[in-house]
Amino acid sequence: MLVALRLEAHFDTSRSTLPSTTRITTLAFVVYGPLTVGALVWAWLGGERFAWTLQTPWLSAPYWERFALSLGLGLALAVAVVTMTPVLVARTKWARALHAELASIISPLSATEITWLALASGFAEELFFRGAMQPVLGLLITSVIFGAVHVGPKPLFLAWTTWAFVMGLLLGLIFELTGVLWGPVFAHVWINQRNMTFIRRH
Repeated sequence: MLVALRLEAHFDTSRSTLPSTTRITTLAFVVYGPLTVGALVWAWLGGERFAWTLQTPWLSAPYWERFALSLGLGLALAVAVVTMTPVLVARTKWARALHAELASIISPLSATEITWLALASGFAEELFFRGAMQPVLGLLITSVIFGAVHVGPKPLFLAWTTWAFVMGLLLGLIFELTGVLWGPVFAHVWINQRNMTFIRRH
């Protein structure tokens, strides 16, 4: 979500506060709409391919087998992360601090706004970072960049940056293995939606 927030005109990383939540949902679509178009154009111009496919996946198998495996791995990753989140918040200081900081942004959002924000961010970021960027720059560099754009105005957000880097690696590995992006997209959207809902409720 901070991919959108960092482009907010009033988002100054030298300040100790994040921007008002009143424009977050609208801003997300302003950012993620062009990001989606950019991903599709980049992938097509770079290799005449669709951004949701990889021409040379690690696994050599029929498409529908790779599609099923991509969704299965995405579901497993989503379940693991969503299950682990409340445990980390309960047992680690850094997760509690990050949870409290994000709650000031996410709590005022409605359930519908959270769902739309999760859909927009998960879909667009996977198309851009995994679908378009990763085949060009590689798994590691893309994951580093993905982590780098998830930065906040306080040192505690470094935990989120590290978390985003690790998630980028895991999502990218699913894409590299199967050549199908829909598993990572499903995982990203589901993780965002459930974790933001958890933050809003607690």
